[in-house]
Amino acid sequence: MSPFILFGPMHVKTLLIIVCTSLFLPGLLKKSLTKNGINKFTKGLAVLLISNELFKPFYLTVLGDFKWSNTIPLHLCHISSYATGLYLITKNKKFFDFAYFWGLGGGCMALLTPDVEFGFPHIDFVSLFFGHGLLFFGIMYILKIYKPLITFHSLLNAWKYAFMMFPFIYIINLVVNIFADSNYQSNLWYLASPPGGASIMDLFPAIFQNPPMHILPSIIIGFLVFLFLYLPMYLINRGQS
Repeated sequence: MSPFILFGPMHVKTLLIIVCTSLFLPGLLKKSLTKNGINKFTKGLAVLLISNELFKPFYLTVLGDFKWSNTIPLHLCHISSYATGLYLITKNKKFFDFAYFWGLGGGCMALLTPDVEFGFPHIDFVSLFFGHGLLFFGIMYILKIYKPLITFHSLLNAWKYAFMMFPFIYIINLVVNIFADSNYQSNLWYLASPPGGASIMDLFPAIFQNPPMHILPSIIIGFLVFLFLYLPMYLINRGQS
C-alpha cells in the first residue's frame, strides 16, 4: 500500500472532488428537485451523516488497524456530523452553530492535513475523506438550502458547547487509556497528544508540542479559526442590514 503524500496528486484530486461537489451540487439540487424531493434528500443526508459516524468503529476495526479504544466516535468532527444531521432533522439552529464552526474549522484542518499513513484505497484514507467530505458537503448544503443566520452569538455558542464537553472528553481519554494497548490509545479531540500526521501543531514551539502543553496553543488557534470563519458571515449580515 502506497504511503500518503501530503498535497500529492491523490490528495489534491480528492480535495477538488469534495470542494466542487460541495459548492455546486446543492445549487443543482435546489434547482432540479421539488420541495418534497429536497425534504427526502435532506432526511437521507441526515441519516447518512449520523449513521456513518456510528458505524465507523465497526468497519475500521474489521478492515483497518484499529481497536475499540481508538475508534470511539466522539471526536469534534464526529460530533459536528451528528450536529449537522440533527439540524437537518430538527432545524434547531443550536446544532448548526456547533456544526458550522467546529465542522468547518476542524473538518477542513483534517482534510488539509489528514492524520493517515497510507493513501487511496486504504481504509484509513477512504474513511477520513468520506466522513469529513460528507460533513463539509452537509454544511455547504445547509448554507445553500436553508440559509441559517450565523452571528457572533453563534460563535460563542459553539465555543461554549465545546467547553462544556471538554472535561468529559478529557476524562474519557484518561479512563480508556488505562485499559487500552499502548499502540491504540484514545486521543479524542487530540487532548492526549498532538495528531500523528503533519498538522499546524508542528509549527508550535517545542515546549508546546508535548502533552498537555499542546492544548493551550490549540485553543488559541481554534478561536482564531472561528473568527476567520465568522468574518464572511459578518460581511454578509452587514450587507443585508
